[in-house]
Amino acid sequence: MQVFVTTIGRVSVFLGKVCGMFYLAAIGLSVYEVVMRYAFGAPTSWTSETIMALVATAWLFCVGAVTQQRRHITVTTMELVVGPVIWRRMKKFAIALSLLGVAGLVIMLWGPMMKVMAAPQSTGSAFDPYIPTYIKTAFVAAAILYFLQLLANFLTPSEELSEPTELGVE
Repeated sequence: MQVFVTTIGRVSVFLGKVCGMFYLAAIGLSVYEVVMRYAFGAPTSWTSETIMALVATAWLFCVGAVTQQRRHITVTTMELVVGPVIWRRMKKFAIALSLLGVAGLVIMLWGPMMKVMAAPQSTGSAFDPYIPTYIKTAFVAAAILYFLQLLANFLTPSEELSEPTELGVE
């Protein structure tokens, strides 16, 4: 069980750190588009869609790291009101509910992903990439990652849930 928790945690943190490169690439492409458009009067037909795909990918695959490190938005006022023991139980209950919700999300996303895998969809723009197909597939992969990280958090002993963990990736 601990091997699963550690492995999923490392994968989540690694992907979270890698996602920074996607944001960096999106910034670089944005600068490139501005220069091409305003300095040379030659706007590209591909940068906007590529930037959107990069940012969407980064946003989707950061979910594991955010969940593993417990950096998501949470209402901590209740912790002060109910005390540490009840707070840990409430956290476990919240994770259990999240597991159910994310399992439903995976089930809901599976059909559209299979549909675009059978008949790939493109954007229909001048560049016409298969971004809708890619994003629908990435959504399922990210939701599965989210589910696995929630499961790892659920399997973590209650005492350890109170502090974010930082798994180093070497």
